[in-house]
Amino acid sequence: MTPQSATITLSGHKHRSIDTGGSNHPLLLLHGISCSLDIYEQVVPLLTGSFRVLAIDLLGFGMSDKPKRAPYSLKLYASLIREFLEQTDAVGCHAVGHSMGGKYALATALLYPGSFSRLVVSNTDGFTELPGWVRGISWPGIRQVLKKLMSSQKVASKAFASAFHAPERVNRSSFKKNLLMSRNRESIDTVMQLNRNYKQLDMAQTGLRSRLWELDIPILILWGDHDQYISPKVAAIAHRELPGSELFMFENCGHAPMLEYPRQFSEVVAGFLLNH
Repeated sequence: MTPQSATITLSGHKHRSIDTGGSNHPLLLLHGISCSLDIYEQVVPLLTGSFRVLAIDLLGFGMSDKPKRAPYSLKLYASLIREFLEQTDAVGCHAVGHSMGGKYALATALLYPGSFSRLVVSNTDGFTELPGWVRGISWPGIRQVLKKLMSSQKVASKAFASAFHAPERVNRSSFKKNLLMSRNRESIDTVMQLNRNYKQLDMAQTGLRSRLWELDIPILILWGDHDQYISPKVAAIAHRELPGSELFMFENCGHAPMLEYPRQFSEVVAGFLLNH
């Protein structure tokens, strides 16, 4: 169970966050698209013994503000993450970013050097061109279709379950909580805005992908060998483009190893962060 959350204001927008406190080195957890900090609720208790764990609902998701006309971009998210680190006295922390959150962590590390001392990216996009079907989500009329589909518990549950190789392995309470967050109607609007702004959120088109060689911090790449959202083949590309990175592949695992294998995920993350 995650600790009680608090509200922090970043650039005028309210964000939900957690901070376990303590004197250990801070560790920031960043979630992916259509998710919230709750995706880490099974691993926070396992990491708290070694780290001061912080997490945040990124702008547009979870219980954070969801401005309809925000200029969503890599620069915006990086600036908000940096502001969060400054307000919480966590600059120079370790960071874990999942899926979209991994891309935002990489952008933060490049645009604000010194933000992180070590970095873990899990099942992260940004190393291939955004698929056309993803950009198509922003087409006129799609929003109403998506909201209607996600209003169906059965359809939404099946779609969410596809993130896992073995959905039955996931803690039922966590499954239901994260499913509920993914069905938030305002978050669906955010997803559509992100896709409309895909050029500002693309590592290559913003010039950040060509700068990955600049990163000089220890980096661990995590992936599930049965990820249906972002192909495991992308892990090899990320490993090649992130200098000096290490790669760990979870067997019989889908897109969210922190939910399918929370204990192993925590052990791998802590082992890397504490020994590099």
